[in-house]
Amino acid sequence: MVTDQPEKPDAVANQVLLEGQLLTPVDYRVTPGGRPLLMLELEHLSCHEQPDSSLRLEVRLPVMALGALAEQCRTLTPGCRLQVTGRLNQKRWVRDGTVRWGRLELLALEVRRID
Repeated sequence: MVTDQPEKPDAVANQVLLEGQLLTPVDYRVTPGGRPLLMLELEHLSCHEQPDSSLRLEVRLPVMALGALAEQCRTLTPGCRLQVTGRLNQKRWVRDGTVRWGRLELLALEVRRID
């Protein structure tokens, strides 16, 4: 549906489900505030048939897990297949009055191992 009415930021959907393979060992640490944080890199490969061609999708995306979820993911090893549900986030900062954008990442809300 197309509308001329701007949506409130909290009303906009931001939900991602991505399956892929863990590429590197997880990076687990605890923030200075004592909160567990875990980073991992997920690779998704798929092929989708179009009416007139084939489309190959390749995505590598950093994934961040916080708190209890970070603790639960500490033992994941490279090569395992994962299904991650979460939200997209992109770091930004201001330098010399200009907004700068960093990498896009998936903030994990759920991580399931697929075997």
